[in-house]
Amino acid sequence: MLDILLTVLPVFILVGVGYGAVRSGYLKDDFADALNIFAVRIAVPVLLFRAMAGLELDQAFSPQLLISFYTGALVCFVGGIIVARTVFKRRPGEAVAVGFAGTFSNSVLLGLPIIERAHGGETMTMAFGIIALHAPLLYTIGMITMELMRRDGRTLRATLVGAFKSVLANPLMAGILAGLAVNAAGIALPEPVQAAVDMLAAAAIPVALVGIGAALTRYKLTAALPETLTVSGISLIVHPAIAFILSHHVFGLSSVAVHAAVTLAAMPPGVNIYIFASLYDRAVNLAASTLLMATALSVVSVTVWLYIIDALLPL
Repeated sequence: MLDILLTVLPVFILVGVGYGAVRSGYLKDDFADALNIFAVRIAVPVLLFRAMAGLELDQAFSPQLLISFYTGALVCFVGGIIVARTVFKRRPGEAVAVGFAGTFSNSVLLGLPIIERAHGGETMTMAFGIIALHAPLLYTIGMITMELMRRDGRTLRATLVGAFKSVLANPLMAGILAGLAVNAAGIALPEPVQAAVDMLAAAAIPVALVGIGAALTRYKLTAALPETLTVSGISLIVHPAIAFILSHHVFGLSSVAVHAAVTLAAMPPGVNIYIFASLYDRAVNLAASTLLMATALSVVSVTVWLYIIDALLPL
């Protein structure tokens, strides 16, 4: 297990570098904004574009793999809502934000670098297949559910239109769609353009990780600890457990596919859960607390999950 911890530790060290640089005052708070804007609007979309442009589509988009991952995500979403309503007595809209916090894993900014270091190769191909649907599918489900459950919501039609526009306006989705278009058309980029794409893609992950750490300085553990731990547990334990059971025991997928599904499912929630909660002004403190708590706990939980799947299904 120590070997696995040493494999994933550099990823969290970069997160710590960003956190420590801002928390210590060495860099100003707006450093996080600059890094994250560059990462989310330029570098990571280019990384996703390059990945999709060269992706073996028949290998990446396995129905059983997608079912394994997204069944777990949806179970966590519904389970989070039920627990928030029945155990923590949250209002309907707040419960949806809680459920979203338990289901939206940080698949791109944390998941990709960890998979690249721990597995690489074919596992990355499978991971990109999951990631291509991640934000559009879960955001759409979250927004529709929120509008249906809160009393001051819009009509379902307006919600669907708003969700569709939000998905298309997302720079990450733009990179994915552009890459898939290039892939489908069989276009080869000119060498200078390809070199520039490669340079930006190489910068994406380290910049994004440092930016995550810098952004975490803005959030505090303000929500009740039992609720924060519950939502963190849903994200870090329940989701990967379901992904493992379905991908390995139900569908009997290859070890490569199981590694991709479980590793991405084991990622902690990303900043998206805070953005979603803030958008609707529902359970914002809980989202911020879960973001901090789950990210810290994931250093251990991700290591354990990688140890389990490596022991049972070595690549």
